[in-house]
Amino acid sequence: MATILPQSNKDDAHWPPAAVDSDWIMPGWGTTIGRGIVNKCPHCGHAPIFNGYLAVHEVCTACAAPLGQMPADDTPPYIAMVVVAHFVGLFIVAMFKFHWHPGPIAIAILLALLVLLCMAVLRMAKGAVIGILLKLDNNREKPNG
Repeated sequence: MATILPQSNKDDAHWPPAAVDSDWIMPGWGTTIGRGIVNKCPHCGHAPIFNGYLAVHEVCTACAAPLGQMPADDTPPYIAMVVVAHFVGLFIVAMFKFHWHPGPIAIAILLALLVLLCMAVLRMAKGAVIGILLKLDNNREKPNG
């Protein structure tokens, strides 16, 4: 199926494009969020969202969706903190409830794993938030401004 990309025009910077092409219709919520979590474009699912660890492509390289205009600033860190805090709480409960007293090496390993978990969850959360914002058509006036 060939996708027709919209013409680049300064006057027509609205997403989704005005064309009534069924290829431009956003998929359902589950698909949109799932594609964002796996770091693929929420619209087409082909191209990556990120141009590095957390830097977002301005537009999708496959479908020209305005990924860089989605204001995913503060929400992904909050989501990552909530998810990782549940694991921290699990260790605290284990320490008090089961009288588990890990040594310094075990604590260092647990902290390193929690940092890696936080980094992974942060990237997945940012992808999901970009997908949600793209589906809601909530974008900035200026890209990354």
